Amino acid sequence: MIKINLLVEARAEKVARAPLIAFGAASLNNFILIGLIIAGLAVVGIRYWKLSTKLSGLKAEIATNQREYDRLKPIIAEVENFKKKNAELKHKIEVIEQLKQNQYGPVRIMDEVSKALPDLLWLTSMSLTGNVVALQGQALNENAIANFISNLTASPFFHEPSLRIMSQDEKGVFSFDLSFVFEHTPREAAAVPPRRS
Repeated sequence: MIKINLLVEARAEKVARAPLIAFGAASLNNFILIGLIIAGLAVVGIRYWKLSTKLSGLKAEIATNQREYDRLKPIIAEVENFKKKNAELKHKIEVIEQLKQNQYGPVRIMDEVSKALPDLLWLTSMSLTGNVVALQGQALNENAIANFISNLTASPFFHEPSLRIMSQDEKGVFSFDLSFVFEHTPREAAAVPPRRS
């Protein structure tokens, strides 16, 4: 016959069926740990929610700015085109002004030089390099050359001429070479009016 000890099995069942939650000192540590984990998860969740809200706000702002850029893109292109045409027109105006000034310069030089020419003096050549005028000519006497230089000095468009060469040939004719600076805008007129000899 077999004997079964039922008491040992009943005790083992009681040990196996221990309560899940026990309110001892060891389980208090478990509660604190679980509480910290839950608090950490709550902080991470709140931070995630704030960042995702901010991100969606930034995405909405980017979309709004992109729509505004797309709306303004043709206007920006039109403004750039206007600026380009404006620059081209300014350049054309500058070229025209320069041409007018260059056209005016030689005419003014010829007019002022012809006014300054005294009797007994004639020019053989005249050249303009930049704003420096070089003249070569001949005269029957020295006084005619001196009067010519004095008349050129009196012009508000010329700086004082410098006589580079003056010589007399065997026939008594004086040859001269002088130069002066021409100004497009007249300075104050000299006090001495041009004289003719």
